[in-house]
Amino acid sequence: MIVAGVVIETVPGAAPRVAARLLHEPGVELQGGDGDRRLAAVVTCADGAALDALAERLVHGLAEVVGVFPTYVADEPDAAPAARAGRDPR
Repeated sequence: MIVAGVVIETVPGAAPRVAARLLHEPGVELQGGDGDRRLAAVVTCADGAALDALAERLVHGLAEVVGVFPTYVADEPDAAPAARAGRDPR
């Protein structure tokens, strides 16, 4: 699982409208914004390809979105290796 911090850049004045749309986007948790053209969000998705697909969908699907810029990307395993194998980790 990928957890990424992103800045979503919009055309001037559009951030509040874009934020309202993103409230219903699965895996996107808004963290704040500047009230004008930048939004900060944490994105959780399956892998890097899913993160790329989300960014592409936002840029091409919402005319007011100029870009999606990752600030950090972390791979967060779903479970420890021992737990995945069904073994007691002790």
